[in-house]
Amino acid sequence: MIPKVLIIDDDQTLLRLLEKELEEYADFFSVATAADGQSALAILSGTDVSVILTDLRMPGLDGFELMGLVTKHYPDIPVIAMTAFDKPKTKDVVMKSGAVDYLTKPVDGMGLFRRIMKILKKKEEGGSLNKVSLETYLQLVEMEEQTCTLRIRRESGNRSGILFFRNGQLMDARIGNLKGIDAAYEILSWAGVSLSIENSCAVSEKLIDGELQAILLDAMRSRDEGADEETGEDVFSETGSKAGSEPPLHPGAANVVGRENTNAANQETGTPARQAVSPDEKLSPVQSAEKKIVAAMGTDNGILDAYSDPKSAELIYQAESIGQLFEIGVLNVIYMNRNDKQVLVVPDAENVVVMLDKNLSREGLIAAFA
Repeated sequence: MIPKVLIIDDDQTLLRLLEKELEEYADFFSVATAADGQSALAILSGTDVSVILTDLRMPGLDGFELMGLVTKHYPDIPVIAMTAFDKPKTKDVVMKSGAVDYLTKPVDGMGLFRRIMKILKKKEEGGSLNKVSLETYLQLVEMEEQTCTLRIRRESGNRSGILFFRNGQLMDARIGNLKGIDAAYEILSWAGVSLSIENSCAVSEKLIDGELQAILLDAMRSRDEGADEETGEDVFSETGSKAGSEPPLHPGAANVVGRENTNAANQETGTPARQAVSPDEKLSPVQSAEKKIVAAMGTDNGILDAYSDPKSAELIYQAESIGQLFEIGVLNVIYMNRNDKQVLVVPDAENVVVMLDKNLSREGLIAAFA
């Protein structure tokens, strides 16, 4: 997606001139214009804008007031301020008001292009990913306690939104004028997305209550329910069991993260935990994964279920791609923390999924496959 630059000035002649001068850079970004602050806000409410260039002196809502509203409602959009009335200390006041750059008129087209590109490159310094599994990437953001801004585009429907993370915590979300938890639910329910990563977060106050995993689970459930309503059909697993009913012990689950625990009753009825497989046996990939967990955790290992899942190959591919982006080495295991259990996905010839008791040590489980 080509970034969009919004230029705001009540001088129509200057607007047309800047728009014309920047046309030759259309391969890098597109340009939208507004004659006043109110018109700019209307554009921001329904358009994905990457950079704002605004005059300071305008009738009605002036540039200073506009910067205050942008900082409050669109903190991820950098603002370049420009003025023909440059006075001592004006730049200091402007920068303290939230601008990232300051220009004096007349504005040179080439110089403006360079300043805009510098900002755009910084916004994408963390790289980009196409057709990524959003839930998988967010697991890494949380586990690595990253501070970043994720710009997410839904490939179907041409929708885009933003998630703000600080130290792995979901701080805020935005889709146009929609903010907070409602925006987060919608973004997290999207399937098939591309995202760009900025290694900073303009939001310092946590405006979304609750843990990411719980919000993600609810969003995925809403997505599944919405799909059911749209098709008007009951959803069945490959084994023929109706969605929402108790699945068999080792199904080829299409959605590992959302699959309900089939052996939770084991913990309530006191059924013994699985034991180590005899070393004389030829171990299957499932048995090998179980053996590693038993070795690390002991016989009271909390394994609820383990099975091969060929459909997790796409999940593993996405995780490996993310690992290459962050240069974190070879993928040994994918860890997911659910409300009622922990899930491991082990990449091998059969791609093994293991469901485990939620009270087990996460570090111990991960160490089993290090």
